[in-house]
Amino acid sequence: MAACILCGKSAGLFYSLHKNCYRQYDDSRRNIAQSIAKELGRLPSDVLADKIQQSIARCGFVEEAHNRTINRALEFYASNFLETNQPSPFLVQAWTALLEKLSPDASVFINQNFLIQQYNLHALQQLKNRQLPECNCHPANYSIQLRKQEVLWWCFDKSEIQEDVTEQNPQSWSVTMHLLDSLLKKNSKQVVNRSSLGSGKLLLTNQRIYFEGEDLTPSELEYPHIYSLTPVKEGIRIQPKHATSVALTYLCEDARLLFEFIQYARGKC
Repeated sequence: MAACILCGKSAGLFYSLHKNCYRQYDDSRRNIAQSIAKELGRLPSDVLADKIQQSIARCGFVEEAHNRTINRALEFYASNFLETNQPSPFLVQAWTALLEKLSPDASVFINQNFLIQQYNLHALQQLKNRQLPECNCHPANYSIQLRKQEVLWWCFDKSEIQEDVTEQNPQSWSVTMHLLDSLLKKNSKQVVNRSSLGSGKLLLTNQRIYFEGEDLTPSELEYPHIYSLTPVKEGIRIQPKHATSVALTYLCEDARLLFEFIQYARGKC
């Protein structure tokens, strides 16, 4: 007899899931999220956390399913209730306090950077209101040498920098392709890929973007030298002003916060 993957009890011959367990698991995401939306900020964070834990405990799930139930509900609340509105600073504070009380397993989230992004919500709000958040790091922990009147703003610990690389489109030669290529513009025959320049830490100051690679090879870009700024998945793409400069893509654990920091800095230039 196979065991139910949710409750761990026998599910019968050729079955690995109880229908009732699946129904509870499927319904719990929205039900818990709605409960958070109704009671967040009204109940103390420890009381609300206990209430959530008890509601899941009544389902009788094994530990892994229990943890996944919590995480799915938190992600659902964040994307369907919190981020679709403009939460007040009080609500954001209550939300982060709830996360601390629940202490969810970060490895179970679909988005591995979910918790970091939620804890950064207050800083994100401040930047959107043209206010500078409190710095999250200390200069002594990094190799950057601050210039005169330069102030360290923020550090993204899990970052990567990539640059655009233009390559010829690899195609097998044929008479037809040769005729088509001769009619197409030169740039249409090229493919733009990204080449990684390394992983490391991304430091933002009031003057520049400073990338500190794991091999301690630095790379920097001053805000006035930015021509365009485009959000991409898990990062931003920057085109420097110099005509011969290639576009750079900065990836990090909280791309929205990175984008807002750079927008704030460019507004100050």
